[in-house]
Amino acid sequence: MTSHAQGRVLYLSVGSRGHGVVNHGLLTAEALAQAGLDVESLHTEDATGFVGLAPVLARAREARRAVHVDVTDSLFGPSPAAAADTLSRILPEGATVTLHDVPQPAEGEARFLERAEAYVRIAQAAAGVVVSSEHERALLHAIVDVDAHVVPLPVEDRRAAREAVRLPEALEGLDRDVVIFGHLYPGKGHAEAIDALAELDRQWGPSPHRPRRVTALGAVAARHEFLVDELTARAEVSGLQFRVTGFVPDGVLDPALRAAAVPLAAHHNVSASGSLASWMSVGRRPIVPAGRYTQEMARLRPGTLRIVQVGTSGPEYALAEAVAEAVEEPSRTWQARGTSLAPGPRACARMLAAALADVHGWAWPR
Repeated sequence: MTSHAQGRVLYLSVGSRGHGVVNHGLLTAEALAQAGLDVESLHTEDATGFVGLAPVLARAREARRAVHVDVTDSLFGPSPAAAADTLSRILPEGATVTLHDVPQPAEGEARFLERAEAYVRIAQAAAGVVVSSEHERALLHAIVDVDAHVVPLPVEDRRAAREAVRLPEALEGLDRDVVIFGHLYPGKGHAEAIDALAELDRQWGPSPHRPRRVTALGAVAARHEFLVDELTARAEVSGLQFRVTGFVPDGVLDPALRAAAVPLAAHHNVSASGSLASWMSVGRRPIVPAGRYTQEMARLRPGTLRIVQVGTSGPEYALAEAVAEAVEEPSRTWQARGTSLAPGPRACARMLAAALADVHGWAWPR
């Protein structure tokens, strides 16, 4: 393994700004610098730009800098195999990675096998691997024998910053909606949210006092534009509405999250979630189905999630009950006073610094 100068890191983020993994990388690089490491942060918009950085990475190796990069396969190529090819060819010896969106069987056999093979190659090529939850470490260990470090996604405490911001017209009405934050893609929970509202109508009849619309707060993920028409039709069949707001600028995101009548994070196969962190950061307590990851996060930050046990009858029944409860008692969608959001960005940066120290044999930080 190439030796590395103590505490000197080249931190690389690949992908368009606004992508959750990219934002995480940029913010983590800042936090590492605040934690005392000598950090050079680099960002490139796509995999082509990453390939073009090969000489820069080689020079960083010659200067004995550690090289770290956040990885999800979709950012590094048109297919998981292409992403693995690119990473294994371009990353220098001794590079470390944080793996996001670790493959799991619930994705479907074909997709899982394709992504798992790519992640095995990436993990084996890296000098050290970091993941964002114990759940992800278990998923990774099921496909490759590597000893991954766990560094949770940080939650920044922005609960006190309640600036008065007028929401744009595209965001009006959030205070009456069930709201799901993040990119729109299959399995994110929008269909289940619509079905939950329809179930409430079946049980109690339509009511103007309950949400009549599901809002996707964010943009549509690439290649999934078809979902807008599908979900709109699904809602209309039950006399409900569905909308997508499009990209939400940083300046209005926190007020939009605070304005939501019912915050919901019901995505399938979740293994680490920046959208959960966003809800938590402004003091909201979103409704989430029980699962290994969500229960891990509830233990890490007690009082920040409304865990729903989904029975064999389907998620719409349990989610419908939770939505009705949120409408009846809106305070349940907010964290209680004194709820801790730790670990925050600096604490998580120190955890990552410790992981890098373990990989590279630094005596500091400890």
